[in-house]
Amino acid sequence: MSSRLFSLAASSSSASAASCSSTAPRVYTARSSSSSSFSSSTRRCAKQSKNKRQTTTTLTTTPRRGTFHQDKRGRVVVVFSSSSSSSSSSSTDESNENGDKVSFDETLLTVAKKAASEISSGMTIAVGTGSICSKLLDVLEEEKVFDVKYVPASTLAAKELALRGLSPVVDCEETPAIDVVFVQPDETAIYDGNIVSILDRKQTPIQPSITTTRNVLKKSLKTILLTEQFREYVGGSVPVEIEMENWEETAEDLDDLFLGDAELWRRGQSGDQQSHPMGGKNPFVSPDGTTTIVDIKFEDALKGGRYTKGFVLAGEDCSPFQIQAEIESVDGVVAHGLFTTADAVLAPWGDGGLTPLLLHKGEELPID
Repeated sequence: MSSRLFSLAASSSSASAASCSSTAPRVYTARSSSSSSFSSSTRRCAKQSKNKRQTTTTLTTTPRRGTFHQDKRGRVVVVFSSSSSSSSSSSTDESNENGDKVSFDETLLTVAKKAASEISSGMTIAVGTGSICSKLLDVLEEEKVFDVKYVPASTLAAKELALRGLSPVVDCEETPAIDVVFVQPDETAIYDGNIVSILDRKQTPIQPSITTTRNVLKKSLKTILLTEQFREYVGGSVPVEIEMENWEETAEDLDDLFLGDAELWRRGQSGDQQSHPMGGKNPFVSPDGTTTIVDIKFEDALKGGRYTKGFVLAGEDCSPFQIQAEIESVDGVVAHGLFTTADAVLAPWGDGGLTPLLLHKGEELPID
């Protein structure tokens, strides 16, 4: 196996320094033929590139309802209230049509209540983790919903169900089908009526099991995403769970696919460690010892931050469907975070977020 794995190459220190220059063309990653870790010049280059990132400029005027804008964190979000400002929808209150202040917490609760209305007696449902998923469990607990079986879509979801006393809890492998699955993605966007999302990006408080999420989704008769906001394009980092056996070869194959467009970093055992090119001092290994997780980081090396349209392949803008196909073509890949087959998505929308939007596959966002 080649020792050039994940290395950014430079034939000399001067070549690396030149690649960091603001006058240089777009920076592409390459591998070193003599080292399996980042060289000091590469670390310096990455640090300089990071320092050059410019703060995202947010809108200074009030955007119209349904228009895309960038919040202070650089997220492209859909404004669901005509009175909203340029700040993040998750950190400010909105006003409804009567001018009453509406907290973001209230908008998430309305989404959770709408999600609960999709549940009927006798169903088997699966619930993931996240702010809205927790609200959904609040609603189910308060309304004392009976005759419903619960399938945890993650380790944290299993713990939350146990703490709340919601039962019976059924293992995914023990049920032939799941009537409705509710999961909360890290990002959501609509592509010609297709609901596209990125799941399991978060690493804290513990690393997720992407395989568990996928196994639950495979048995789903209906999948509804619960999202806080929409992006114009999904992009950034995509988590991929791969087999531990020959993991470096699998990772190198992935790295080859996206050479020049993305960097591949392995996750650390603790979510607090985030990720490192080779996983740091204590790389993540699944509890059963069979898998590990790498992140494919799609970031513009020259400008810093996300690509304008989310993903790039061979230097050209591409769709998440293309990225998904490329990832799934690699032997040793067990599961990944790109999800493109959701049946519906629920999000805060009208009347300051108090009227949730339930968007089904094939429908477009009702943007003014």
